[in-house]
Order: sequence, then structure tokens, then C-alpha cells
Amino acid sequence: MTTVQNEITAINAKFDHAFNTKNAADIGQLYDTNATVMPAPAGTPVIGFEAIQTFFAGLIDAGVIDHKLTLIEAVVDGNLAYQCGTWAGAMVDEKGTRQTFGGNVHLVYRKQADGSWKAVTHIWN
Repeated sequence: MTTVQNEITAINAKFDHAFNTKNAADIGQLYDTNATVMPAPAGTPVIGFEAIQTFFAGLIDAGVIDHKLTLIEAVVDGNLAYQCGTWAGAMVDEKGTRQTFGGNVHLVYRKQADGSWKAVTHIWN
């Protein structure tokens, strides 16, 4: 695995851990100040890490569990990198029936002054 693949895999692990421990504040910290999340299907774009934090808190509060990001490809070009991968999650309805769902994910990252990567765009289907 390349360095950027290792770094993005670690970011994915942080995202999944924060999501699955219901810590939306930690999710928000993974995004650049003016990042944009474009939810599926054709949801309204969510702009800024605070709004993104609130958005993911809503998914957590709605009962989404067992979030998992899986890296397929990561490429770096200067101060930008992108990730293509898959995502998965689940919900349990009031009858206790588990529903799983998932799809494709694409994120673009910008290298920060401290050398870390933060997401600037995030879209999934």
C-alpha cells in the first residue's frame, strides 16, 4: 500500500470509529473548513464542517449503525488526493429487523499545513 493509501485508510478508520461511537464532533474534524458533503440520493449539499457534523449527527440519531468505509483506490497529486471506495451501514427497525445498505463513495482531500489530510468533497450513492 502507498503512503496516501495508508493515510486515507486511517482516516476511514477514524470516520467509522467516530460514527459507530456516535461522536459526530470527531466526524466534523475530518473535514476542511468549507468542505461539501453531497448526500445521496440527490440530497441538498451540506457545506462547512459544522454543518457536516450536524448532518452526520442526524444520521446517527436516525439509527444508522455499523458504518464502514472501504478503500478501493487512492491517488495523490500535489496537495490534493482522492479516494474511490465503498460504504456500508445498517439500521434496525422497530420490529428488530436489520436492514443493510451501501454503495460507492468518492472523497477529495486537501493536505493541511500540518501535513494531515482533510476532506473537501464527499459524495456517495
